[in-house]
Amino acid sequence: MAEIVVLCLAALLYVGVTLFTSRLQDRDMGPEYNLSPRDGEPSYSTQTQRMQRAMRNHLDNFVLFAAAALAVFVTRNDFWLTDLAAWIYLLARIAYVPAYYYGWAPWRSIFFMCGLVATIVMYLVVLF
Repeated sequence: MAEIVVLCLAALLYVGVTLFTSRLQDRDMGPEYNLSPRDGEPSYSTQTQRMQRAMRNHLDNFVLFAAAALAVFVTRNDFWLTDLAAWIYLLARIAYVPAYYYGWAPWRSIFFMCGLVATIVMYLVVLF
């Protein structure tokens, strides 16, 4: 059941990252640009561009995690290992956002790999 709780929290994290990214875009271009049809190419700050990439990366990884969490839940293969993997995924994704925003290398990549490995563990539990 922890997998479903983490799935919901990860979705809320995505909402938070999206809202924060939107605020950064407003800061860089003004709210008029965000409300416009966006015909021109914006020139965002480095940190705004980083948050845009972090947001896209979170969505990509969220899809993989969501499928793993649902597979664990539906097959009733949840136990301490899948619970732990789910929480590791969430903590890694939470750490990933500021690591990307502030350009912390190699921590961004380390947090990414922690979340990915945790997701893979969940798939392996379902498969075997």
